[in-house]
Amino acid sequence: MAKILVIDDDPDFVLAVRIALEAHGFEVEEAATADEGIGKTLSVKPDLVILDVMMPTGYEGFETARAIREEHGLKELPIVILTSLHGKRQVPYRFAPNETYLPVDVFLDKPIEPDALVDTINELLGERREEPKHPL
Repeated sequence: MAKILVIDDDPDFVLAVRIALEAHGFEVEEAATADEGIGKTLSVKPDLVILDVMMPTGYEGFETARAIREEHGLKELPIVILTSLHGKRQVPYRFAPNETYLPVDVFLDKPIEPDALVDTINELLGERREEPKHPL
């Protein structure tokens, strides 16, 4: 069972993600702040991190991703940015994964369909679920 760490300060969103992921057999850990998220990344050793950008002090998600990758050397840990930044801020550009400036694997916009999130996670973890040989 893969362990997913969700770092987001919105408890309703975290609960919705937890329900969706646990229904697909994932173990879910959560953190509400960047510092807590980095601490849990190091202590619980998740298989994948889902990270929000906008947290209490601004664009903490960007710094958190860089800290996980660079300061703690976890370059192989998949990181998914899942945020409503593009919709709320109406920035004239779109953020995307970038090895130097935004070292994450995937940048997704909220809201996201649970199945799309699960598919992205399975793809990043390399776990292609096979169709059952004898479907019901």
